[in-house]
Amino acid sequence: MNSAENFFQNKQLKHQSERRNLEQILARTDIWQAANEQRRPLSGIPTGFRSLDAVLRGHGWPRNATTELLLNQTGIGEMTLLLPTLAQLTQAGQMVILVSPPFIPYAPALAQSGIQLENLLLIHPRGHKDTLWAVEQSLQSGSCGALLSWQGNHTLEDKELRRLQLAARNGECLHFHFRPISESQNPSPASLRLQLGSDGEQLAVNLLKQRGGTGGQSLHLARGANLIRRDRPIH
Repeated sequence: MNSAENFFQNKQLKHQSERRNLEQILARTDIWQAANEQRRPLSGIPTGFRSLDAVLRGHGWPRNATTELLLNQTGIGEMTLLLPTLAQLTQAGQMVILVSPPFIPYAPALAQSGIQLENLLLIHPRGHKDTLWAVEQSLQSGSCGALLSWQGNHTLEDKELRRLQLAARNGECLHFHFRPISESQNPSPASLRLQLGSDGEQLAVNLLKQRGGTGGQSLHLARGANLIRRDRPIH
């Protein structure tokens, strides 16, 4: 074999090695590939609101991902937005976890909305680190259908938000994360971001961002019964 043949054979072996290394990297679950977004299944989890499903890319909540709900205050009907999905999950025997809700959920109203209370779990960790750990571990456990978390007074760093998004994907869990509306000015790795507000008897919803789709749409949804005990705040 002459030097030219050796050269081309070595080049081919090097190319094959580099290709294997690249394939191993792309196979990792924590690597997001923009080119694959169009090939992934688009179907989401129906929200229970046709007008909202109509503006969402997957016609529902993005699967295995974080959805951010940004609002100024609790008790404006934000839980109404999630009731149909939570009822469907709990009726199917899947666990729904609430981490650090600011108010005690009103059990009779939840039950009347179809939520199976035996499949509803409330967790109240102490401190930011414990809360982040509980949320991340629960999301990636694969044992719950949906998890709701509230940011509280501690601002999450970008790397922490990405950890939660990755945990939701690895655990195949719906993650709904409530944050102050002031966070809408900051970037976020969440797959979907909705800004919520109270408008009379309706819940105003503004679609700020959705991965692979367009944002900027606004709509109004009917609000349901009171779902929290205002006379018994947790904090």
